Amino acid sequence: MMQLPIPEIELSRFLVEAKNATYASGTDQYSVPAALPASHQLEYQQGDLSYKDIYFGGLAFIGVETVYFSGKPIWGMSYYGTVLPGSGETQLAGMPPFLKAALRELPREAPYRGPESFQQGDYRYANEIHGQFSQFHGTEIIYHKEQAIYQLHYSGGVIR
Repeated sequence: MMQLPIPEIELSRFLVEAKNATYASGTDQYSVPAALPASHQLEYQQGDLSYKDIYFGGLAFIGVETVYFSGKPIWGMSYYGTVLPGSGETQLAGMPPFLKAALRELPREAPYRGPESFQQGDYRYANEIHGQFSQFHGTEIIYHKEQAIYQLHYSGGVIR
């Protein structure tokens, strides 16, 4: 197994902090000018660790998150998410703030997306995770009154 330049627990703690400060926060504080055309870019840094989240799209989107240690990539995750057919405007209206609330609950032992389950009002979040920190994949789904309205697939791990 690939040896990380820092303890896994420290990298996990940094990921939780970076993800909560960037997209999940709902603010633009860590938005930077995008390096790629038509993309959005979020960055967070603490000491030798830096985090970049670059994504494209809106209702259907794709992106990649990368953690660097002293400028060298050490961990990454790619993702693709979309609003599902048949989802109405009313159902979707509360979804972005709900998703960000779920993402702020990401577990330190699996800091990829949100927790295994989360509920708030008529919305329910489910996240099925496979693998471990060094190599993982999963699927998250958001339900509104038991109808699936959004789905995202992700995979990632340690970069060698």
